[in-house]
Amino acid sequence: MHNKIILITGANAGIGKSTVKGLAQEGAKVIMACRKKEKGDLAKAEIERHYPKAKLEVIECNLASFHSVKNAASQILQSYEHIDVLINNAGLFSSHKKMTEDGVEMQFGVNHLGHFLLTKLLLPLIEKSSYPKIINVSSVAHLHGTIDFDNLKDGKTPYNGLEAYAQSKLANVLFTRGLARKYPNIASHCLHPGVVNTSFGNKYSKWYLSLFWHFWKIFMLSSEQGAATSIHLATSDRLPKGKALFFDEKQKMRSFSDMAKNDILVKKLWDYSEQLIEEV
Repeated sequence: MHNKIILITGANAGIGKSTVKGLAQEGAKVIMACRKKEKGDLAKAEIERHYPKAKLEVIECNLASFHSVKNAASQILQSYEHIDVLINNAGLFSSHKKMTEDGVEMQFGVNHLGHFLLTKLLLPLIEKSSYPKIINVSSVAHLHGTIDFDNLKDGKTPYNGLEAYAQSKLANVLFTRGLARKYPNIASHCLHPGVVNTSFGNKYSKWYLSLFWHFWKIFMLSSEQGAATSIHLATSDRLPKGKALFFDEKQKMRSFSDMAKNDILVKKLWDYSEQLIEEV
C-alpha cells in the first residue's frame, strides 16, 4: 500500500479510526475526513504516537452540510493528483427526527447524501488511480429498508429512527450498485462491519435504546474487528470492477435484499440524489 492514497470519512473515532490505524500500518497515505477538525487532529496525534511513520492528513468534512463537503472536496482536489481508495465510512443513528442544514432527514443526509456528493466531486481524482476503489460501509439493516421519497425532505409522517436508519443503509447499497453501473472502471463495493462496540447507538438514541446498546456492548465486536473488512477491501488486489458486491464482517460475500436488487430503484435514487445536491 506504499504510495497509495486513501480517503476515509468518520476517521476520528470508532471503526473509522481503527481503519486509519490499519491502513497506516500498511504504509498508505490516509486522508482523515472528520466532522470537526479538532477531533481529527487529536485522533491523528494519537495514531502517530503509536505509529510514528504514519502518513496522515486531516480534512474537515461535515457530511450534514453540502457547503462543508464542497469545501473539503475543493481542498483535496487542489492538493492531490489522484485517490486510490475512497472509504465512505461515517454514519449515525438517531431516534429523533433531525434535519441537515440543507433540509434533508439527518440519517439519509449523513449516511447517504453527504457521501453521494463527496464521491461525485472526487470522481476525477479517483478515476486517475491505476486501480480505483470506492468502499461504502452499509449494514445488514438494509435488508429491512425501503426508500420513502415523499419524506426525505420535510416529511410529515411519524418518525421511526430504526426505519430511517435501514432506509439510509439501503441507500448505501443502491448507491454502490449505481456506481458500479455508471463507472465500470472503478471497483465499487459495500460491506456490513458487524455490530461494533462504539458509542454509535448511544449518542442520539432514546434512553431505552441507549441502555439496551450499553448492556449489549459486551457481546459486540471491537472497533478493530469492525474495521477489518474495510481494510481487507482497501488492500485487496482481487476486487472485481463493474459489479457491486456486499461483504460481511468475515469478508464473505452476502446477498443483497430484493429491494437493493431493483435496478429501477437504483436509478430513481441516483436521480433524486442528484436533484437534492443541485438544489443548494
